Amino acid sequence: MITRVPQPVLEVHDLTVSYRKKPVLWDVDLALPAGKLIGIIGPNGAGKSTLLKSIMGLLPLDSGFVQLFGAPLQSVRKRVSYVPQKDSIDWDFPASVQDVVLMGTYGRLGLFRRPSKAYKAKALDCLDQVGLRRLADRQIAQLSGGQQQRVLIARALVQEADMYIMDEPFVGIDASTEEIIVALLKRMSAAQKTLLVVHHNLHAAEQYFDWMVMLNTRVVAAGPTQEVFTSALLKETYGSNPALLSQVGEILRKNELAPREPHTNA
Repeated sequence: MITRVPQPVLEVHDLTVSYRKKPVLWDVDLALPAGKLIGIIGPNGAGKSTLLKSIMGLLPLDSGFVQLFGAPLQSVRKRVSYVPQKDSIDWDFPASVQDVVLMGTYGRLGLFRRPSKAYKAKALDCLDQVGLRRLADRQIAQLSGGQQQRVLIARALVQEADMYIMDEPFVGIDASTEEIIVALLKRMSAAQKTLLVVHHNLHAAEQYFDWMVMLNTRVVAAGPTQEVFTSALLKETYGSNPALLSQVGEILRKNELAPREPHTNA
């Protein structure tokens, strides 16, 4: 089930990506709406991170193409911000928290121009939004995993993009940090920012996201959460893995017992 989107902010057509001649993504067609908090879910090895990297032009495509805001990425690069998995960053690099956030301004300034006072103030404001302003001068090597993740999000925020693409922002963080990040993402969505987030926790996914993309090498379903978060589509997405199917069944049983509130644009 794939919901039709009249004016998509992101379009992926006939996308195939391979690793060592083995397809990781196969014939992916996808159209996503603007101003939504969108989750990508699926089992390990489903191609979730590969899809984000393909959208961002970080991987070669075997076939297909991607458009954002109706244009190739190169034409709209400043409107799109990417938050990679935090394990892909060298946290031993000698830099302060504020320095890392200011790296998000390089796309506008270039590598060799020094950030102005206005940009430095903006960086502090972004750190304030993720609850880390007090750590602006701390070396990044001294941060906890949750603090590292919040710094990456602040670095994305300083870019003032229209779309934010985030790869597993909730991995390796504590419950309080997750609450801070979720609240921030919902505020951004309410401000008509589009957020595309890879997520692995099915228990939380239904509550967090307006839309979902269910992926297992191909797109199984994409649409409003209330329409696609169903037993049949979850089972099709997660296949025959007994542990995952048990988790899916537990979530669905809880949902049948609990009153359902309508989803908003959060």
